[in-house]
Amino acid sequence: MNNSLKGKTVVITGSGRSIGREMAIRIAAEGASVALLEINKENLEEVRSTIAAAGGDVRAYEIDLGSESQIIETISKVEKDFGKIDCLINNAMVHEAEDLLNTTLDVWNKSIQITLTAAFLCIRQALPAMIKRKNGNIINIGTVNAKAMIGSDSYSAAKAGVHALTRTVAVRYGVDGIRCNTIVPGTIATAAWQARVDRNPNVFEDLKPWYPLGRVGTPNDIADAAIFLISENSQWISGSELVVDGGLLAGYAPMFRTVEGSD
Repeated sequence: MNNSLKGKTVVITGSGRSIGREMAIRIAAEGASVALLEINKENLEEVRSTIAAAGGDVRAYEIDLGSESQIIETISKVEKDFGKIDCLINNAMVHEAEDLLNTTLDVWNKSIQITLTAAFLCIRQALPAMIKRKNGNIINIGTVNAKAMIGSDSYSAAKAGVHALTRTVAVRYGVDGIRCNTIVPGTIATAAWQARVDRNPNVFEDLKPWYPLGRVGTPNDIADAAIFLISENSQWISGSELVVDGGLLAGYAPMFRTVEGSD
């Protein structure tokens, strides 16, 4: 353990796989105490046992983030178990790849409920104790889809709400010592892409030309950003969007050569 985050308690939603799992393992390795919030019991136990085996301070909480009462109960239990919450990372989401016309109301509602509403409820429950301590750090995991039309319409709309929520918290509660930022990933090769990989095993290769740095991202890229925002090195950063996208939003890489005629 590097102990750069020693003494901090970090709550991570959707921490049973992919980006959430990597963040949990890396943050614990930096010395933080970690509370895992996850609906999948098997995944939850795997991450908990992995962190515990490495000597990390970790507790696991099985939760359905679609339930307001479970969120209230679980956040309160985390505060009781650890004594405080220094940082809340809202990572859980539902990612459906349907276009607008093929998005059912059930899919739309589920995307909003887990991706946006759960983040709001977790923040609302964690904020009072943070405000009382005059110290709190909230990190929301957003997406480049909230900044440009890149498909997955219900997911994109929900994540755009998450970006707005970050600004609201940062401005309204900054006076109370609360920081709130959004990490904005580009394409990250995770299990969330499995259905699309099944349809096109070369999907990540096909996406590479759009990224100036020549690759899609990994969960470790996002974990690096999260560790920075939790650390003492980011104390005057709030209301910001930390874009971790290999240069995607800086400009669409295949386009400029066509415009210039330099292909």
